[in-house]
Amino acid sequence: MMLSSRHLHSLRVPIAVLTLVAIAGAGVVTWSSDQIVKDQAILAAQEQQLHEARKRFERSGQERELILRFMGPYQDLRSRGVIGPERRINWLDALRVSNQQAQLFGVEYQISTQQPYPFAQELNAPKLGMAQSVMKLSLRLAHEGELMRFFRLLEGQNVGTFEINQCLLDRSASFADTAPKAQPNLSAVCELAWITINPEPVERKP
Repeated sequence: MMLSSRHLHSLRVPIAVLTLVAIAGAGVVTWSSDQIVKDQAILAAQEQQLHEARKRFERSGQERELILRFMGPYQDLRSRGVIGPERRINWLDALRVSNQQAQLFGVEYQISTQQPYPFAQELNAPKLGMAQSVMKLSLRLAHEGELMRFFRLLEGQNVGTFEINQCLLDRSASFADTAPKAQPNLSAVCELAWITINPEPVERKP
C-alpha cells in the first residue's frame, strides 16, 4: 500500500502526539530512576540510623546490667576509702588503733605526696586514675610475729587498701638479749603504698 501525501498529512497529529508521549515517558522513566536512587539512599540512611539506635539501646542495657552487677562492690570500695580522694586522717587513726590493739611500743610515720600508681599499666587500668601515697613506718617489736599481726589489724580497719613494699628488721644493740618481754627487742622500718582510685588521674609532682 502506497502512502500518499494526504495520508501523511492525516498522520501528522498522531505522530506528534506519539512523539510527545515517548518524550514524556522517557522523562518519567528518568525521573523515576533518579527518585528510586534517592529513595534507596534515604532508606539506607534510615536503616543505618536504626542500626545505630539498636546498638545504643543494646549498650544501654548492657551498661545498666553492669551497673547493677557492680554497684554493690563499688559502693563497698567507696565506703572503705579505696575509691575517691585520700582519707589520710582515717589512715592515721587506723595506725593508732592497730598499734593499741597489737600492744606495740608506738608507731612513727612519714608520708609522701600522692603520685600516680606506677603499676597501673600492668594492671590494664591506666585510665582509672590509680594513685599511691608512700608511707614509711618505724615500729618497735617484742618479736617478729607482732609485725604481721599489726598489718592484719591495720587491714581490718577498712580505711583503704595498701601494699607492703618492703620491711627491714633489726635487732638494735640497745636491746639486750636478757631484756624483759615488756621491752622491745626488734626495730622495724617498713614502706607501705596506700592506693586510691580517683575520678581523674593525678599528675606527677616534682
